[in-house]
Amino acid sequence: MNIVLVHGFLSTNKIFFLMEKKFKKEGIKCFIPTLKPIDARYGLEDLGKKLRDEINYHLGLDSEIILLGFSMGGVVCRFYLQELGGVNRVKKFISISTPHHGSYLAYLYTGKGVKQLRPNSSFLRKLESTELSIEKLNLYSFRTSFDFLIIPNSSSVWDIAENKIYYSPFHSYMLFNPKVIKELIKLIRYNY
Repeated sequence: MNIVLVHGFLSTNKIFFLMEKKFKKEGIKCFIPTLKPIDARYGLEDLGKKLRDEINYHLGLDSEIILLGFSMGGVVCRFYLQELGGVNRVKKFISISTPHHGSYLAYLYTGKGVKQLRPNSSFLRKLESTELSIEKLNLYSFRTSFDFLIIPNSSSVWDIAENKIYYSPFHSYMLFNPKVIKELIKLIRYNY
């Protein structure tokens, strides 16, 4: 089984370099696409469709996968799961530092995808209205209370998921935090 890692805003697949190295050492197969444009200017739906197409092209149409989304990538993953049929092939979904309920910092940027990350946006309300369609999955939301990009911090709490909190000094460090990586390896390997 492959794990698919999905980056966040203004990032690429390179942000997962340490995590990928640790996963490969454990024999975990990774697929890490870069979804463009990285500023989400055409919206999160656009990135969700590109994620679906990348998964189908590189991993086939029916292989089971584990999905991990970081930051905005977690919301893109939710769109893929909830609106594009990804729920039918994903066994587990792990979000890390994901603004499930938006972030007030999204008001500082005007691109379409970032506007969709504003609290109470129509995009986030739609995802919330259909989230029970994926409650059968094993869902996890990892966060840090020191995340100053997600305001309010409680936006990373996702009611239908198992929520885990870690000490990490800032948003992106969650991807390098040894305790987070160790827990991810355990979750990925469980039920193989």
